[in-house]
Amino acid sequence: MRRCDSWILETTVTKVMTRLALPACMTMVLAACDATSVATVPAELGEPVSIETMTASVGSGPLMLEKHLVAKWSVPLSGLLNLEHPKAVAAGITDRDEPIDIYSYSIRHPSQGTFLIDSGISERFRLPAENDDLSAIVKMGMNTQALVLRKSTRELAESLGGVNGVFLTHIHIDHIMGLTDLPAATPVYIGPGDARLSGALNLFTQGTTDRLLGVQGQLREWQFGQAQVLDVFGDGSLFAIHSPGHTPGLTAYLAMTTDGPQLMIGDATHTRWGWENGVEPGTFSADIPQSAVSLAILKDLASSARAIEVHPGHQSLPEPAALVDEQN
Repeated sequence: MRRCDSWILETTVTKVMTRLALPACMTMVLAACDATSVATVPAELGEPVSIETMTASVGSGPLMLEKHLVAKWSVPLSGLLNLEHPKAVAAGITDRDEPIDIYSYSIRHPSQGTFLIDSGISERFRLPAENDDLSAIVKMGMNTQALVLRKSTRELAESLGGVNGVFLTHIHIDHIMGLTDLPAATPVYIGPGDARLSGALNLFTQGTTDRLLGVQGQLREWQFGQAQVLDVFGDGSLFAIHSPGHTPGLTAYLAMTTDGPQLMIGDATHTRWGWENGVEPGTFSADIPQSAVSLAILKDLASSARAIEVHPGHQSLPEPAALVDEQN
């Protein structure tokens, strides 16, 4: 059984399946359940380019970017970090509840408008236990009592004067929890394969994922083709980088901003320690070996142009760019 959602504990699902006494043949059928039933269409944005073309564009640019710390949470470290990696073993790292941040990034393009990278957290999660978007089984598997909302996506969108679209790094629940605060049909862009990722756990998570994603009607899927990189606006200001492993469609974003180049890697690695030591995510990833490959590529990119500031999925590196701590 694969773990296809970053916040569902396999032990919880196993207990429920045992309680329901699902026969083996039914479990095999359920393994074909997609991550979401929300429809996907090809993204209208994005021109395939080479990594070399992207690297040659690295520098300051026209985008205005803010990093918003919208919530605090804690989850098992074994999901965030591959504790079987030799570096983790040598460091003596063991499983524990790890404090994490949830970020949303706002980017303003001089002509295209304002976009979010990852959706933040909806006002509906002000009291997570009372949120009807979450199914009972998802609530059982999530440490919702530890979620502390700093600023909702509704409040964030109002402060930005509106949002023209959302670029998701991937569709795990913690990255899509703000979409219900945005107007219906707000364009949402995802990486290839995320929506159709099959797994038995999706029986328990698909309904929740559908409710969080479905308000926007359809998902626009990046068309990487044989390329690994897309020039999102066609002007070299923002690049989408296909970085599969954690999910099939995990997408990092390299933005050329007025404060220099900024690389948002999503959950290619979640933690500061993971980035600094080149250790990929653990059990929250669909494909841990592929996660390691993608992380190595992103580290090579960052080292090839040292002006790039890197932002792991759920912790910040030392001396980050201005971080808007949305403490109310």
